[in-house]
This record gives sequence, structure tokens and C-alpha cells, in this order.
Amino acid sequence: MHGNKKERAPKQAPQPAETVKQQENAAVPESKPQDVSAPKTLPEREEAPSVNDGTEDNGAAGAAESAKDTAAEGAAEKSVASKADTAAEGEKHEENEKPEKSEQEGKAENAEKAQEPGTGGSPSPAAESRAPSEPSKPSEPPSKLSEPFNLLEPSAREKLRAVVGRLGWKKWAAVALVLVVLLGAGLFLAFGTTHVIERSDRDAKENIYMVVKPGTTASEISDHLTRLGVIDSRLRFWWLMKLQGDAQKFKTGTYAFAPHMDEQAVLDKLVSGDTTVVRFTIPEGFGIKEIAKRLADEGLVDEQEFLAEAKDFASYDYMKKRPNERYAAEGYLFPDTYEIHSEVTPEAIMKMMAEDFDTRLTPELRQQAAAKNLSIHDLVTLASLVEKEARYDEDRPIIAQVFFKRLQMGMPLQSDTTLQYLMAGPKEDVSIEDTKIDSPYNTYQHMGLPPGPIASPGMKSILAVLNPASTDYLYFVADRQGHNHYSQTYDEHLAIVEQVR
Repeated sequence: MHGNKKERAPKQAPQPAETVKQQENAAVPESKPQDVSAPKTLPEREEAPSVNDGTEDNGAAGAAESAKDTAAEGAAEKSVASKADTAAEGEKHEENEKPEKSEQEGKAENAEKAQEPGTGGSPSPAAESRAPSEPSKPSEPPSKLSEPFNLLEPSAREKLRAVVGRLGWKKWAAVALVLVVLLGAGLFLAFGTTHVIERSDRDAKENIYMVVKPGTTASEISDHLTRLGVIDSRLRFWWLMKLQGDAQKFKTGTYAFAPHMDEQAVLDKLVSGDTTVVRFTIPEGFGIKEIAKRLADEGLVDEQEFLAEAKDFASYDYMKKRPNERYAAEGYLFPDTYEIHSEVTPEAIMKMMAEDFDTRLTPELRQQAAAKNLSIHDLVTLASLVEKEARYDEDRPIIAQVFFKRLQMGMPLQSDTTLQYLMAGPKEDVSIEDTKIDSPYNTYQHMGLPPGPIASPGMKSILAVLNPASTDYLYFVADRQGHNHYSQTYDEHLAIVEQVR
């Protein structure tokens, strides 16, 4: 397309500006690839109107535009030819580099003078095709730069890329952490389980009762069922209620459930109103605290509400609370199996159990107590000690006789069971330090009976107090199997202790 470089002289003197165009058409001068590049001419073409500011006449503007177009085409051809010539004649290009560079500098100066405002001249095509003396920088392809719209209005992807670039790694880590927490919370809501309490010495086949009262909310019912061990997931059950729209359809009453039931089966029972008759059993020797826990485990009462009610509950005169007594109802809630057909409340349960005790304490038994100079309160208190000390029936009358003899002799009862009553939990063997507990219930430190009963005695213990054995024993100690061993003197007692303990 252009003349062969071999036809040109190795060194050429600077040419006037008006002859540059003719020389460029005749031959392509050698130059570095970075000195002549098409992309660098595009910004100059876009800035041309702002430089002239519309002061040139139409003829001058047309000439300038024509010159610019010609320069752009020539620059593109020069770039292609320059790359080809450089690959073919690398050594020769090194020799001609300095003269060519001087020629280009002269042309650039002429072009800058031609474009100065007020001169009326037009820039030389060669000057426009030449880049500034600074090395060229990598730029995007001409096809993208020729579309200013892409730069002014970036796409959604470009905007997202810009946002990502502005966020540091710490911010991204915080965002990721939030997403993980939200995901974990969602999984927990769908499949998570909540803590289920350990129910006290209950048979897994026994019923778990729950009372639904008017005004009870769906959330409260979910919490209660989970705490009782009826369902495994409070949140799963709650969402099931909401999704099916059953949260407002529960029927009031007392329900019987089993441990770890299917949530849907529990929900169906509550919506249909499948209530039941309440049945529960209180073993002999249970104190007020144990009764409260048993009833709470079965879903019948709130444990703390029951204990608060028991402090002053006295449905009969002989139950009236004495000084230093912990619970007025202690000892009078007879151990038995009960059924409740009406509303279940702590007061209703205690009233029913106290009535059972009053019925069982027949007039004949009351007369026997009076004959021994025992009030009903003293009878129940002494019977409660026998109940806690004896595991086998044959031991009850003998233990009762030991207590009677000590009371008659003015000896302290020294019953470990009264110390256990003061402790938070059962203890197999009390220590010497335990016997120093400062309490009216400590029968090691205080003479006579404690302020009141320490448990609910059964009829066998009550009858043992009314009919004690005839012995001379003053001491007894139980072995690890619960059998008691008796002695008349303290030395004998210590020897037996060494054998059985």
C-alpha cells in the first residue's frame, strides 16, 4: 500500500509542515509502536469543538474536519505498517529512531501552533496523528471508547462491580456473618429442638396433664408442652399452629398427654377438646416440695405457686400454722391416688388431699392419740419422722418406741431426717458439721419434736405411733439396704455403726 522503507534515506532533514501530508502519502516513516496509536487521536477529535468554540467559519471547519479524518486514516495505516516494518527490520529501525523522533517533535510543535486560538490556522494532519511525547498507556479497544454512552450510563453489572470494589474485606466478612446467622435461625425455626426438663421418677407410660385456662395464649401452651416433655420442639409446634390457623381454636380443660408425642396429634387433641379426668399419685413420705414438683412435672400446677399456697393453707383448725413452721399444709396432704373432675388449681388439690387425711383419721384414732396425750399436730409430726426413718414395715413400731423413750427421758431425738429436711437435696450420710445447722428443725440441737411435720406420713406410720413396740432401745442405725439395727447403750451403737457402715 505504501512505499518501501528502502527507498527512503536513513536520515532526513525536517520538512516544512505543508509538505508532511505529501510525504506521508508517499512513504510511511518509521516510528515506535507506542508513538503512533489510533486510540490517542479519538479524545483529540472529541475535544476539538471546545477548543475552537465555534469561532471558525464553515470553510475552515470543513477543512479541519477533513484534515482530521485524513489524519485518523493515515494514523491507522501507519500503525499497521509500522508493526510490519518493525518485525521485518528491527536493526534498521534502531538506526533510524533518533532522526525520526526529531522529525516528529518538529511536526508536533507546528501542530500545537496551528491549534492556538486566534491564529486562524488548522492543525496539521501529521500533528494530529502524532501522540504527545509521553509514552502511551494501555486503553480499551476503539469500539468501546467510541461509545460515550457506556461510560455515562454503566450497566447494572458495572454498578455492582463498583459497589463490590468499594467494600473492604472486613465489611464483606460482616455481611457473610449476618447471612450465616439468618440461615441458622431459619433452620432452627424449622427443625430446631428446645430443652426438655428431666421429669422426676416418672413412668414413661404415665399421663402428663396440662390445664388450658381461658385466655391462655398459643405461645404459653407451646412453652408448657415443651417444658413438660410432651413435644420436642416448641417453635415447630408454634409454627404448625400458625400455618393451620388453629392458635385460637383450643378448648379449655385438662388434657392428658404422653412423652414425646407427635406435634400434629397434640394439636388435634387441643382443637377437638379431648379433655380427660386428672389422675395422679403422691407416694408416702413426700414432703410439700416433692409434692409440688410431682404435680408440676405432670402439668397440673405451677411449682412456685403451689409452694406459696402451702405456706398458709389450713382447711382445718389442727392445721393452723405454728411458730417457725415452714408450711402449714406439711404432713396433712395425705399420700394417695387422686382423680380430679373439676378445675385444677393448687388450692383445689390441697383441699382434696387434706379432706382425705381428715376422713382417714377416724374418731377412734383421734381418741387413741388423746389417750397418749398427743395432739393431732404432734401425732402427724412424730409419724412423719417414723415415715422418713423406716423403709420396712417391721421397723416402724420399734422406731416409734425409741422416739417415745427419748422424749420421756429428755434426750434429743437426733434424727438425721430432720437435718435432711433442711437441705436442698437428699444426702446419704449426714456429717458432724451438718448437726450444727442452726434451725428449730435440727433435733440434734433442740429438744423435743420439730416445729411441725417434715413429710406426709402414711397410715402405717400413724398406726405405729399409736401402737409402738415395747422395747428398751435408745439407738438405731440403718445399713445400706435400709434395715435398722438397734442398741441400748451408746457404746453398742458405735460398734454397730462400724459394722454396718
